[in-house]
Order: sequence, then structure tokens, then C-alpha cells
Amino acid sequence: MTRRNFYLAMLVVALGGGALAQAHPTCAVVPKSLAAMKGCYRPLLVFSPNGDDPRLRRQVSMLDEAADDMMDRFVLYTPIVPDGRQVTTPADAPYTILDAKAMAAVRAQFHVATGFAVLLLDEDGSVMLRTAVPVSTDRLNALIDKTPLRQTEMLRPHAN
Repeated sequence: MTRRNFYLAMLVVALGGGALAQAHPTCAVVPKSLAAMKGCYRPLLVFSPNGDDPRLRRQVSMLDEAADDMMDRFVLYTPIVPDGRQVTTPADAPYTILDAKAMAAVRAQFHVATGFAVLLLDEDGSVMLRTAVPVSTDRLNALIDKTPLRQTEMLRPHAN
């Protein structure tokens, strides 16, 4: 991340934005759709029946504990809840909140009508992981680190 992008990201945080990691200068700092995330981030879609679900809070807690790892891997926590205005958000890990229409479209796209589910998408939008329980950041890191794109990212010093 360039110094300019770092300061831009810090400004976004200061103004209330959630995403801290930015994959490329052309990527939206706080994307508002899966299409805007494609080629830029690895969305972690966390479907929950409500914004205060204990499983959702546990997932957020694990993401915050490894916020630097999530930023390095361009993981973007994206909660999918019935009322996006009442959702648990991380203190440090990158996140974005979609509007209600976008959340409904994501639910339909991935066939998650109700209940709890976690999907990790790669930057190309393909599903890397689908589970019905919160996922440890160690597991996320291991899955991501196996991908060819991540292998390339790790070869570039200070790329993230």
C-alpha cells in the first residue's frame, strides 16, 4: 500500500468507513457490492438471522484478533443480515456494509434464505469455503495462502 493510499484509508476510518485494506489503487476503499469487490478483495460473507447473533459476534471477534492478517490477504468482512443497520462490526478488521437490496441479492445468489452461513470468496468471486459455523482466521489464512494469486502476492515485498 502506498503512503497516499494508507493516508486515504486512515481518513476513511476517521470518517466512519470500515475497509482498511485496499488491494489496488483503482479499487473502492469501501465497496458497496460484490461486483465492486471482484478483482480487489476476498469477501467473507457472513449470513446471519440477525445482527446480534452470537455466531456473528464470534466471527467478528476472531477477525479482529487477526486484523493484520485479514488486511494482508484483502479479506473484507461483509455481514448479510435482514436489517443491515443493526449489525456487529469489527473494531479493526476491514469490513463493508451493503444496502438491504444488495444483501437480498447476495442471499439469492448464494441460496442462503435464513440461518447462519460463512462463505469465503476469492478475488474472482469463486467460493473458496462454505460452512455453517464461524471460521477461524488460521483456517482462512491457510485456504487463502494456498491460492496462486496469494502465492504471487507473498513474493512481492511490502505489496500489502
